[in-house]
Amino acid sequence: MRLFSQLAQDTELKVGKLLWIAGHSGPETAEDSRTHFGIFSTGVTQLFPEGHVIDLHPWEYNEVPVLLGAAFSLDVPIVALHLTRPPVEIPDRAALGIPSHLAAARGAYVLREYEPGVPRGGTVYLRGTMPTRNVVNLLPELSAQGINVKIVAAISPQLFARQPGAYRQSVVGPAGGLDAMVITNGAFKLMRDWADGPLVREYSLSSDWDDRWRTGGSVDEVIEEAHLDEAHILAALERFANERTERLGRLRKLLDDGE
Repeated sequence: MRLFSQLAQDTELKVGKLLWIAGHSGPETAEDSRTHFGIFSTGVTQLFPEGHVIDLHPWEYNEVPVLLGAAFSLDVPIVALHLTRPPVEIPDRAALGIPSHLAAARGAYVLREYEPGVPRGGTVYLRGTMPTRNVVNLLPELSAQGINVKIVAAISPQLFARQPGAYRQSVVGPAGGLDAMVITNGAFKLMRDWADGPLVREYSLSSDWDDRWRTGGSVDEVIEEAHLDEAHILAALERFANERTERLGRLRKLLDDGE
């Protein structure tokens, strides 16, 4: 892949596009073997010069052709499609108030907006098949408990970076990378295009939450071990929202101490 990228950059040959399938991205294929899924390794697609690779992280099947169409329309030689394998129920997006799967072409979209008239709890960047499915299952519970967080489907940082500024601001806001947490089936460090503030990891859920390799087992077992099951997600979102005032105070103090 590196040689292909260099060839596309440095020679007069017309090389076209290359589709790189980053399969088994995340712990969802745990039933095969503990060595059969990638939490860190699929991040190798990020180790290229900017503009040489488009990363795509669909969470359900309908987003795949939409993302591929958007990525192949760009003058970028390599498109990396990150896939997991467990079957997921295709959501009734209209009934849940979720944007159409066509919104995936923009690289990110607001899966759940802040509820008006309720104190805001911060922005959540969400990636991965099982984490997103579990969050979608929790949407009614979040409303019932008054957990008022904005949830952003973080699908492709490169596609998102190419959107108009007004759209990007509507999705992430001016401080969306600071007052934030992430939920991802990969390693936390692979989400830094979305949120990289000094307190982000403290509140986030990622497959490397304890800086250890995950073991094998059933999908449900390894997702629970990765703290990406519904119970862990609900508890993390509740804490994140409830501690927002304290969290913003800590961020302001960090800024003041740095002056």
